[in-house]
Amino acid sequence: MAAPLDSIFQTKYEEFAASLSEAFPELSEVIKISMGADKNLRESMYKQLVMPTAGNPKRDNTKPPGMVLPGVYINDEMWNSSSEGTKKAINQFLSLLTFSVVMKEGGSDDFGVGGDAFKDWADTFMNQWRGKMDRGEFNSFTERFADLFGSDGGRLPPFPEKLRKGKLVKLAEEIVRELKPEEFGLDPETIKQCETDPSKAFEVIMNSTMRNPDKLQGAMKRIMKRLQEKFQRGEFKPQELAAEAEEMMKEFSENPAFVQMMDSMRKAFSFEGNMEGAKAAGMEQSVRMNIVKERLRRKQAENAARNGSVHVSTTHVPTTHVPSTHVPKNTVSQTNDEDEFPSILMSGNKGGKNKNPSKK
Repeated sequence: MAAPLDSIFQTKYEEFAASLSEAFPELSEVIKISMGADKNLRESMYKQLVMPTAGNPKRDNTKPPGMVLPGVYINDEMWNSSSEGTKKAINQFLSLLTFSVVMKEGGSDDFGVGGDAFKDWADTFMNQWRGKMDRGEFNSFTERFADLFGSDGGRLPPFPEKLRKGKLVKLAEEIVRELKPEEFGLDPETIKQCETDPSKAFEVIMNSTMRNPDKLQGAMKRIMKRLQEKFQRGEFKPQELAAEAEEMMKEFSENPAFVQMMDSMRKAFSFEGNMEGAKAAGMEQSVRMNIVKERLRRKQAENAARNGSVHVSTTHVPTTHVPSTHVPKNTVSQTNDEDEFPSILMSGNKGGKNKNPSKK
């Protein structure tokens, strides 16, 4: 369950106070007084005393902030003697505290972030801070963002560390590099974010798929030859990519659009109904074996059902060497083997056209 914005403010307020006590022991007594204030008053005091100056998004972050918590000052001498890491941490805490207050109230004209400017500022903040928040905090902000500005279903939460280092992330980064920014309305800053933030790279692909699937298809085709060469060298293994796609379907099951995209990728890399693509990637024998295993599994399920045994789910099991992860049916749009991702695996064939899958 997403953490409420009130909870985020209080948590960051207390974390900030603890960090300040460690960095500036001489401030311990005044920090204790600030912490002793009633929790219901902390936010109003922060808004009144800190946000107009240190908490202002337009403040020059290289300059001494002054009051950083109610009654707690960082003067020029303390600031100038601090490490760059300490300065950065102070600015980050102030930014998060201000953002949580402003998002809760739905905008503030006090420092010029009302209307469209507020939306732009909030959007920039979400992009920059995705990796610095936990999932509960991120979800709280995205839910509030959707309340204020409309649907925000195209924004993905930060990827778990185990997925950030996967092969599918590298593939997504390659795809984004092939996109022509002018065709997709992408700016250089967005492209730069994709290089360091896997969630942003997948967001771009997902949103581009919905807005302009034909142009995305062209970008995918441009990398397909390289991808097939990587398959043959063993640098990318299709079954590993399919497994990662299925894991992402489970991890982001609350986002139907992303699940649909990952299901398309899973089908592509498990070569469902695409024997020609399997041949191009050198995976024909493995795919044929998996087809046989799938038929046997379905036969066993049918026999068990006829014999009145415990029901065995006939939900699709991927034809890779990895265990299946069930995804709620209502989160995955039904796609066939002719959708964009399976079809591009055939693009290496002569003439660049798909052939009908080999019939058994």
